Amino acid sequence: MMKKFVTIVLGMSTFCLASVRDNQADSLVTTSGVPFEAPKHYPAFSWDKVPVYMMFAHDDRLLQDSETRKIAAESDFICIEKNHGLKPFGDAVLGLEHEARAFKKLKPEIVVLGYLNAALAYPFTRYTQMLTADQISQYPEMKAYLVSDPKTGKPAQKRGLYGYNVLNPEMRSWWSDSAAEMVLQTGADGIFIDQMHGWAWLHGSTNSQAVVDGVADMMAQLKAKIGSDKILLANNGAHIDQVFDVSDAFMFEHYNRTVTHTKEKLLEDWQLMEKIADAGKICIYRFGAEPESGSLLLEAGRTGKLNHKKKWAELSKEQLEFYLSLYLIGAQPYSYFQWSWGWGLTTGPLEHYPEFHKPLGKPLGKYTRTHPDLWEFTREFEHASVWVDTDKWEAEIKWK
Repeated sequence: MMKKFVTIVLGMSTFCLASVRDNQADSLVTTSGVPFEAPKHYPAFSWDKVPVYMMFAHDDRLLQDSETRKIAAESDFICIEKNHGLKPFGDAVLGLEHEARAFKKLKPEIVVLGYLNAALAYPFTRYTQMLTADQISQYPEMKAYLVSDPKTGKPAQKRGLYGYNVLNPEMRSWWSDSAAEMVLQTGADGIFIDQMHGWAWLHGSTNSQAVVDGVADMMAQLKAKIGSDKILLANNGAHIDQVFDVSDAFMFEHYNRTVTHTKEKLLEDWQLMEKIADAGKICIYRFGAEPESGSLLLEAGRTGKLNHKKKWAELSKEQLEFYLSLYLIGAQPYSYFQWSWGWGLTTGPLEHYPEFHKPLGKPLGKYTRTHPDLWEFTREFEHASVWVDTDKWEAEIKWK
């Protein structure tokens, strides 16, 4: 009798587990009807609540245990930003390794990415620390890795940083070796690659395709070197076909209202998000709070002095509904939302947003445009109704 009871219970458990998996599989379908089959190395994804991605660094210290716990409780998908660990270790690679270990000890399933720039030579890592004005003369062989200003013939600079010469195949090999080593030696699950522009304006219009080809080759080499079980995330790279083909994930970094989130651009975003999901790839939709023109907060953001933390946090909470609506209108399986007013630990990741903890539920269909001549869009989720007008810049989320 006992054996039969155990058999029945085990059978019921197997049936329940299978039902859960079937329900999850049913929910992971793109709005064009394509099933999304996530590889094992992807992070967990659920429509239960807003899927959140976080990306952060601290200028001069490592994370405190309470901060690690807070972030791990909010997200299964994070990136350790460019200069984290530089002050305590002298090398951001060691900072990444330290934090990846700490997060995985606390939450083994969390997916942790590193960071490297494909255009600007930030001197925060062991690979790039010599690429500064006071050290480059000691490494003459590396000058060829830097793009030159056509007017002066000297290495070009942007915000005091040198740029990589993507037309140099030796540079591309060295860069991809460095990025791959960062991933493979730190225990990271992949890498976020920033800036796909390749300094095209310095190479001249006749070399524009060569620049695109150079950037694409860097990404292809990197992906081959880290392997199929590591994530390559290309920031603002989904529109470049060659980069799209070799990358696993893409960020939409909305950094300027007049450039990256006009009503026309937002509609293109939603269409591209569907293409990304149909291809079985990950999407991150990133926004940050935007102060009004002429405000002290706007000036602080432009100069990089992201102080007035309390005011930024208040503004961030006030504006979240609109920007979250923009994400929800276009969200697909494995679309994540990032919300911060900067890239530091204290510019959003430690704040509490109740909207991220409310039941969302899977989408009940694709967004609807209320009229071909209007810029109003609606979309229904199991536990939320979303409305947004990208012309009037208004939105509302009704949580059910």
